[in-house]
Amino acid sequence: MSRPTQIERMISKGQMVPLLFTQDQVAASQTDVQLEIMNMVFSAGTSDATFDYPANDAYVMPFEGEIIAISAHLTAAATAGQLDIGPTIGGTEKTDLALAITTETAKSATVLRGTIPFAKDDKIGAEITTNSSWDGTSSDLAVTVWVILALEGI
Repeated sequence: MSRPTQIERMISKGQMVPLLFTQDQVAASQTDVQLEIMNMVFSAGTSDATFDYPANDAYVMPFEGEIIAISAHLTAAATAGQLDIGPTIGGTEKTDLALAITTETAKSATVLRGTIPFAKDDKIGAEITTNSSWDGTSSDLAVTVWVILALEGI
């Protein structure tokens, strides 16, 4: 078996990165509630993992970039009401990627490149709003905000 002898040094001008957020038991009548960052914690000496919610609701971006997509997953479907989900920059929702969930357990949306740019050191998060008739209160929510970090010039 022959192996190539040429090594190329290449770097992408951008890197797509998933930012993970969560809320347990999504309550009704929430307005613009910032979701917390999702962390996995592994128990020492085992392969068991649990979620840790560190009371932190945003990621600080080390490079400029843009939000390009959002996806959401609920552990159980609601039968009534609506859950709205959107990415945030500095705590302000970017409605170009807002999701409206009624009875679905999974939903996603994308935007064209350049639609939702952010600067270095901006805080990227996700927020939700539920109306008073939302009955998916036993469902846990996981949200992924997809960003592209601009790596040019490093």
